[in-house]
Amino acid sequence: VVRAASPVILRIIILGAFFVYSTTIILYPNPNIITCTMRIWLREIGFALSYGALMLKTWRISVIFRVRSAKAIKITDIDLIKRLGVIVGVFVLCLFVRTLVSPPVVIVGRTADNLKAFLCQSDWWDHSFTILEFLFLLWGIRLCIMVRKAPSEFNESKFISMTIYNEFLLSIFLNVSM
Repeated sequence: VVRAASPVILRIIILGAFFVYSTTIILYPNPNIITCTMRIWLREIGFALSYGALMLKTWRISVIFRVRSAKAIKITDIDLIKRLGVIVGVFVLCLFVRTLVSPPVVIVGRTADNLKAFLCQSDWWDHSFTILEFLFLLWGIRLCIMVRKAPSEFNESKFISMTIYNEFLLSIFLNVSM
């Protein structure tokens, strides 16, 4: 059971989730340029690792399910990790350009009680990353639709699909409400 679940890929998913959730710890003290930059990098790399690994697991199921030949296709975890490296590389390249061209800025906001609050300012780069994430999640939804009837020994594709759908819908809701 453990081997079929791809423990290496599961560890990568956990590492990505750790990166995403560590952004709240990074911003606990007053934000500055370094913490704002770290928040962006950890969030995006964590997203790429977690959802990239989930989508590549789904992609492997879709490739195996679609094959009509007598020859079995074998996609190993190493093959998935190489592809995940490309996905993370694209995110890192975008982050590198973003950090060089337009480093994050700390602004001072005011609460309703006129208290100061230091905040990392959002700009069009943040919206660009949101669009990149949406496109990535749309690819994931396409994969989920392709594997929805695929027989799976442990039926993990169903749960991966629910995860991708939830992230997509929550991202849309949160970005529209902001």
